[in-house]
Amino acid sequence: MQALSRFGFLALLAVPAQAIAGDLDLGERVYRDECVNCHGDLAQGGKGGEYPRLAGQRADYLLLQLNNFRDRTRRNKPMLPVFETGKLKEPDLEAVAAYLSSLPLPPPTEVGVPAGVEGDLELGLELYERDCLLCHGADGQGKDEKGYPQIIAQYPSYLAKQMADFSNRERWHEYGDKLFGEAYPEELDALLALILSLNQEPIDPS
Repeated sequence: MQALSRFGFLALLAVPAQAIAGDLDLGERVYRDECVNCHGDLAQGGKGGEYPRLAGQRADYLLLQLNNFRDRTRRNKPMLPVFETGKLKEPDLEAVAAYLSSLPLPPPTEVGVPAGVEGDLELGLELYERDCLLCHGADGQGKDEKGYPQIIAQYPSYLAKQMADFSNRERWHEYGDKLFGEAYPEELDALLALILSLNQEPIDPS
């Protein structure tokens, strides 16, 4: 891997994900009313990853997931009260997605994301390049135009839970069975270790 300089990483954190059209003031009000107790004042997440980091996440992805929670195609018990009948309209969802996307991505270790986890980085790199790179990118930033989320600066316990949900079909993923259902535990550990390493340095595509 090619190391990213300290200043290069800070610059990466300072660039928010591309925002969809949305009223940021309205988005902040919705966030303060409905989301802050679980996801934190800075949208940094909490409880070791039970509640994920949302700050700086890609707006199109956030809006898609909010609609999935509303329609209950993605099930999550803490989100049920947020979507009581008629409580939030589509402009509210667009606004909060845009607001969250506009927030700076916090330095991972400052909000409780560990600097790394145990795992075979060489194996993790092989798996990431084969299965994840195309969608999530060499820097883990994802792609707005495809709705692929950022996976950097995220709690490993949250990422592990999503992998398990994809594998168990608790959450939809186009290739969930193939990518996660057939994976050995050591492969998942290696992949998580590699993803955490992207917080310090991206993959050298060469």
